[in-house]
Order: sequence, then structure tokens, then C-alpha cells
Amino acid sequence: MNPWYFTIGITLFFFFLIVGLIISVILFIIRKIRKQKWKSAIISVSINFVLIAITVLYAVSHSTYYKYNDWAILQNSIYEVEEKYGDFDLGEIIKNQKGSVGYYIYTDNGPIMPDHLEHFYYMEYDEDGIIYKVYDSCSPGG
Repeated sequence: MNPWYFTIGITLFFFFLIVGLIISVILFIIRKIRKQKWKSAIISVSINFVLIAITVLYAVSHSTYYKYNDWAILQNSIYEVEEKYGDFDLGEIIKNQKGSVGYYIYTDNGPIMPDHLEHFYYMEYDEDGIIYKVYDSCSPGG
């Protein structure tokens, strides 16, 4: 999936949550002024706030690509990542040498300046097999 679609989707979802939070706060204020039951309004505000926090955390932790949690991958063993996500689509692990491997993520045929190239989720690891860098890039020579 093209990252533009994810960005637009998460932005729209975040916008609707913010609108819901604003409406919930207004309803809370109105109920408080009219001295009506306001516990349901507090629950609504709390749920909206929690959903906003979860959305922000997800977007930040999956900033390179929505399928891969950058926070869980960085500073972990390349072998653990391979065990969790499966065999790599690009590159191979060489023991006691640093290198990079990658997973195919999408071909950019999107509506905004497509390059029509295959994109990969690259992970660079050191001699001990610890991943120190992740990024999205085209295939080598692309």
C-alpha cells in the first residue's frame, strides 16, 4: 500500500477523533451547566482521548511502513525479526558481518508522482546482528 494512502487515512481518522473529542467536551460542559448527569459525557471524552493516544502511538511506531513496528525492530536481533516476519525478500544474513536485508512493501503506482519502482523496508544490522537503522527505499540499482 502506498504510504500516501496510509497518511491520508490516519489523518482522516485522527480528524474524526478530534471532532468527536470536541463534541464530547461541549456536551460535558452543557450537561455540567444544566446540572444533568455528566458521567456519560466524561466516558465519551475519555474514550476519544484514549483512541487519539493509541492512533498517535501507532502512527509514530509504524512511521516507515504500517506493517512493521519500527520500535520493536530497532535494537533487536535480525534473527528475531526474521522469525517474527518471515524470510527476507532482499538480501541475506551473513554471520559476523554487517549488512542489510529487506522486505518488499509496495510498488509505487500511486496517484501522486509515482515512480513505478518496487519499494522495500530495509533493515541495516551490525556485526552482532543488531538492527540499527530501518528505512523505505527502492530496490538496489533502482
